[in-house]
Amino acid sequence: MTVNIVNEFLVYVIEEYKFLENKTAKEVIELFSKHNIFDYVIRNYRALHTMGGRAIADDINCLLG
Repeated sequence: MTVNIVNEFLVYVIEEYKFLENKTAKEVIELFSKHNIFDYVIRNYRALHTMGGRAIADDINCLLG
């Protein structure tokens, strides 16, 4: 797993979450930063990259409470 692949996946997650949750990129980045979602996505890349955008967003929303 290269850094580039993980970075591209982070962009995908931001864009999918933004679209599905009707937020701006800035709102998503601030939310993910505040709740350490970027770290979660990086740590769980192998599992998350097999899921669709809605499933990833639902997973993140569970973490956010």
